[in-house]
Amino acid sequence: MKKLNYYYIMLILCCLLPSACEIDNYDGPDATIRGTIYDHQNQPFQVNQGAEIIRMREVSWSKGDTTVFIGNQTLKVQQDGTYQHTKWFSGEYRMLPYSGAFFPYDDEEQDGDDAGELVKISATTTKDFIVTPYLTIEWVKKPVVTADNYIECSVRFRRNQKAGYEMPDVREAWLLVSRNVNTGSRNLDLYPRKMDLTNDMEGQELTFRTDIPVKYIGIDYWIRISMNCQTAAGKPETNYPGMGADNFTTIEKIHVP
Repeated sequence: MKKLNYYYIMLILCCLLPSACEIDNYDGPDATIRGTIYDHQNQPFQVNQGAEIIRMREVSWSKGDTTVFIGNQTLKVQQDGTYQHTKWFSGEYRMLPYSGAFFPYDDEEQDGDDAGELVKISATTTKDFIVTPYLTIEWVKKPVVTADNYIECSVRFRRNQKAGYEMPDVREAWLLVSRNVNTGSRNLDLYPRKMDLTNDMEGQELTFRTDIPVKYIGIDYWIRISMNCQTAAGKPETNYPGMGADNFTTIEKIHVP
């Protein structure tokens, strides 16, 4: 009986084999989509490496109804706000900066089916965006290595406001120290604690210093400061998409002699 079952299974597999081996003749991805996200001062918007903050919804298959889509896709963005994806299918998409440390991009639709901009992608297409970040963080004293091998720097932050929206409250800040240019992770050995922030610290010079000296000499470090916000006290309407995501300074490279 077991042998008979085995022969039946083999017969079924042999019948399925020809259909499973048919050649896939569907056209592959043939387009490149690229661009830059800028802040409201026309500076590249600083993000975490690989931040998924551009939402894509393909609508070209829906025969003219641009509110119909299958599901969301996301584009990853580099730390300096640039993005480039070379394996993309040509077509018409709704593109929307979404769920990052910035005020809602589409004032009218926000998260509706029609949210975002309609973009036709073919060959090489460039699409830039301008967002209003919750915070702008500027260097006051760029990172240096002290004589006793600590890393020090200072910044100040400014809360931004977009017409029609309330400002959230600031929450916390971190000194990010990395051995490579991808400075998204926190080095808890060098800087194990956060700095709690309050709104009245806006415009003040805030100083950061590693808790211990750097261990290695003759190498490079990459430094940046991150800060985030939270829903404003008593104002639940400020719980915008991406609330809690980090705003950043630019990345500074220093050499430890």
